[in-house]
Amino acid sequence: MKIDVIILAAGKGTRMKSSTPKVLNKLANKPLLQHVIDTCALLKNAKLQIVLGNEKNLIKASVKVPKGTNWISQKNQLGTGHAVKQALSSLRPGATTLIMYGDVPLVSLSTLKKLISLKKNQLGLLTFITENPKGYGRIVKEKNKVVAIVEEKDATKKEKEISEVNSGIVATSAKDLKQLIPLIKNKNSSKEYYLTDIIGLAVKEKIFVKTIQPSSVGEVLGANSPEELYELKKAYNKISANALISKAVKFADIDRLDFRGEIKIGSNTFVDVNVIFEGEVNIGKNCFIGAGSIIKDSVIQDSVVVKPNSLIENSLIGSFCKIGPFAHIGPEAKLETKVEIGNFVEVKRSKIGKNTKAKHLAYIGDGEIGESVNIGAGTIFVNYDGKKKSKTKVGSGAFIGSNSSLVAPLKIGKNSMIGAGSVVTKDVPENKLALGRSRQRNIKRK
Repeated sequence: MKIDVIILAAGKGTRMKSSTPKVLNKLANKPLLQHVIDTCALLKNAKLQIVLGNEKNLIKASVKVPKGTNWISQKNQLGTGHAVKQALSSLRPGATTLIMYGDVPLVSLSTLKKLISLKKNQLGLLTFITENPKGYGRIVKEKNKVVAIVEEKDATKKEKEISEVNSGIVATSAKDLKQLIPLIKNKNSSKEYYLTDIIGLAVKEKIFVKTIQPSSVGEVLGANSPEELYELKKAYNKISANALISKAVKFADIDRLDFRGEIKIGSNTFVDVNVIFEGEVNIGKNCFIGAGSIIKDSVIQDSVVVKPNSLIENSLIGSFCKIGPFAHIGPEAKLETKVEIGNFVEVKRSKIGKNTKAKHLAYIGDGEIGESVNIGAGTIFVNYDGKKKSKTKVGSGAFIGSNSSLVAPLKIGKNSMIGAGSVVTKDVPENKLALGRSRQRNIKRK
């Protein structure tokens, strides 16, 4: 089955009170329109037709689209029906046509698959039940069959009590769409051509209107104002959390966390409150993510403990590691199995071997550290000379005493020891004790 997806993205979005085109406002670090594109692109044999109006060049430059996407210009914004009309000539014969909105980003793939599963002479309409239908077009039925959509301003008192409302998302055959769209009139106060009018027209043409409902109301929320965008973000968090809960992920409170990207979490992992996930994050099984932590573009393997208020960015954390509290890992850090990075330790552009520990107040930058190394409190990897950054290599089994400064470029051999308070500027061979500090003198006080 061929699927032609018409995405309406020509609206000015004046109620957003922003210089940014409405469909480019971001949800989870992606434009609203990008969410719609990404979901629709997952439909088999889908071809996208995106209708643009204002700021079309900016919008085209701001999103990624599948090969073969057709960009269509709506020079005059005369309503949603008029926008769809601009795309009719691009529809493939025999295709099912799905009409989407660029500011309604959370419709799931499973919902779309149900909507496009049509028989001959059917039109699919995505509706939802709400306790507060104010502002939505009511779905009017007779003998359990849809006969019309009545807008709020035109609804009778009885019709306003209807709780099933229109999302605006429609699917039908290209043939039927080409028949119905030209029949839409602009006999209304706005002098616009409304896509919703095709429902009544379809009924007149003996086309059966099949209603489909999403898994949650959050799927069909749009963003026409800053307030609605805020509600959309809350819905995204809830949908994301519930999807993970179904896979045995545990949350302290799904209303107190923030998803800002593509997040995968393994079973039996616990996420405490006020955690932020950003970008592409992959967390394994049986982990603990402490309150107030931020995980960005990182992989965390199984059975890792991230204590509260830790930041992990663009890094790989091996299984059974312990991080934090108040640790900063990354960017470009790689921790192997059973590494412990404690409070107020920063690790940047470094590789740390298994069983190594840096538990207190240290800076590890541009380091390559072997296995079972102990890095004492206050240790600094001095990696920058004012012009360039250099690397420090520490062999397995080494012991770095507290308050040491390791001045790169530097190599510290296996099983060597650095005395506390040392400033080390020369390479240390294996199995040696290095002391780089002045001799203590006890002088009589005056």
